[in-house]
Amino acid sequence: MDPALASQVNSIRLTLQAVEAQVGSGRIQKGALDDLKSSVDEIRLRIWAIMSAAAEGNDGLALERFRLRRAIEFCDSLNREFEAGTISASHRECTILLAVLTKLSAKLGTILPEAH
Repeated sequence: MDPALASQVNSIRLTLQAVEAQVGSGRIQKGALDDLKSSVDEIRLRIWAIMSAAAEGNDGLALERFRLRRAIEFCDSLNREFEAGTISASHRECTILLAVLTKLSAKLGTILPEAH
């Protein structure tokens, strides 16, 4: 394994071990681990995408498509949750999300050929 990659993998392991120790000692509440779980899931999915892209021999395009598919899935999931009422629009992050999505929508409108 490449030494730089080995160092990064070791760093991830050490971080997870530190979090595990903090949970075990009660310094971190078990419920507060949702963000960590989401991040680890994202890392796992990105690693899978990198490996798939490398196998296809088209690293850049495959990774771009992976990221776009993940964004589509995530936005679609959020939309369903808002429609079902299982997530509240009262969170301050909703205003930030709306601003980001509005900006993204405008950008896509200017760069997609069929949007003109």
